[in-house]
Amino acid sequence: MSSYTLFELNEYIKRVIALNFQEPVWIECEISQVKESRGNFYLDFVQKKEDSDEVVAQSSGYLWYKSALFLKKKLGDLFAALLKDGTAVKIKVYIEFHERYGLKLNIEDIDPSFTIGQLEMLRQKIIQRLKEEGKLNSNKLIPIPSVVQKIAVISSETAAGYIDFVQQIQHNIYGYQFTHTLFSAALQGSNTEKEVTAALMNIYERADEFDIIVIIRGGGSKLDLAGFDNYLIAHTISVSPLPVIAGIGHEIDLTVTDIVSYFSAKTPTAVAAWLIDHNAGFESKISDKASQILQSAQQIVRNHILFVNQMISGLAVLPSEIISRNAMFLENQMSKLAFFAESKIRSHKDKLTLIEKTIELSDPENILKKGYTLVRHGNNIITKAVDIIDDTRYVIVFSDGNVSVKKDKNG
Repeated sequence: MSSYTLFELNEYIKRVIALNFQEPVWIECEISQVKESRGNFYLDFVQKKEDSDEVVAQSSGYLWYKSALFLKKKLGDLFAALLKDGTAVKIKVYIEFHERYGLKLNIEDIDPSFTIGQLEMLRQKIIQRLKEEGKLNSNKLIPIPSVVQKIAVISSETAAGYIDFVQQIQHNIYGYQFTHTLFSAALQGSNTEKEVTAALMNIYERADEFDIIVIIRGGGSKLDLAGFDNYLIAHTISVSPLPVIAGIGHEIDLTVTDIVSYFSAKTPTAVAAWLIDHNAGFESKISDKASQILQSAQQIVRNHILFVNQMISGLAVLPSEIISRNAMFLENQMSKLAFFAESKIRSHKDKLTLIEKTIELSDPENILKKGYTLVRHGNNIITKAVDIIDDTRYVIVFSDGNVSVKKDKNG
C-alpha cells in the first residue's frame, strides 16, 4: 500500500488550494482574537452555530503591514473598531496553505457595511425584545428631581469625555453645586457589558445617595459604540431606580442604551449642559413664581392705595355735597311751606269773607231795613203769633224806631 509523507500531503493540499483559489474570496466570520506586532496583525477566526456559542469552524489569518496601512487610510476610525475580539466581519482573503503552518487567510480588504449591518440586525432584535418585555420606556417613567445635585457617573477616569463633563458641571455660569461619584468601567471592547452592568448594580445598592446616573464616554465610530447595543446593559437600565442619562459620544445614530435611557445627549459636555439647564429651568420657574407673587402683592397694594385715596377724596367732597343737598332740600321745603301757608291763608280768608258776609246778612238792623219788624216783650223776642198774650204790651221794633202796642181781647 502506497503512502505519503506529511510534507507530501501538505504540499499536495497546497497545490490543490493554489489551483482552485487563484483569486481572493470574500468570507464571513467572527474575530475571536487579535494580536498586533510591528504593524502586522495576527487574527483567529471562528464561525458559531446560529443562536449558540458552539464553534463549527475555525481558522487563522494575518494582515500584513502594507495592507494594514491601506485599510487604515480607507476605513479611518472604523479600522480599529473592526479589528476587535467578537466583531462579525466580511473579509477579502487570499487562501494560503503552508506545509508547516497549515491554512492561513491573508487579509486584503474588509467590508465595514457587513459588520454594521450585522450590528443593526442585532440592535433591532434587542429593541424588539425589550418592547415585548415592556422594558423599552421604563426608565423614562421615573420622575427626575426638580434639582439634580448628586450624580453617579459611569465612565473611565482617564477618558477625555469624563474630564470635560466634570469641568463643565464644576464651573457652570450659575454657580450651581454638583457632587459626583465615579464608577469606573470599560466603555468599549469585550468588557463593556460586564463592567457597565456591574457599575449599574453597584449604584443601585446605593441609590439613596444619588439623584441621577450618567453614562459618558468620548467620541468614536459607530462600531466603537457597538458595546452599547447590548441587551443586558439595556435591561439593567430598564430596572434602574434612578433616571439614567446617556452621553456616549455619537452624532447621528442612537444605541439601544440611548433609547432605553431617560434622556440621551450627543456628548458628555452636552449631558453636563442638560443637567445645568434642568436646574436653571427650575430656578427660572421659582423666579417667575416669585415675580408673579410680587406683582400680585404690588397690585393689591396699589388697589388699596387707590381705594384709600378715593375714600379721602370722598371725605373731602362729601360734607359739602351733604350740605348742598340738604340746603336744596330745605329750600324746597321752604318753598313748599310758603306755598301751602299762602294757600291755607287764602282758603281761610275766603272762609272768613263768607262768614263775614253771612254775619252781615244776618244783622237785625239790615233785616229791619228791608221792611221787617221785630216784636219784643221785655228782653224776649216774640217769633210766633200764639205767643202774643191779651192785654199785654209789646214793643214793635222798626229800623227807624220803636212803637209800643197792646193787644186787647177783641183783637
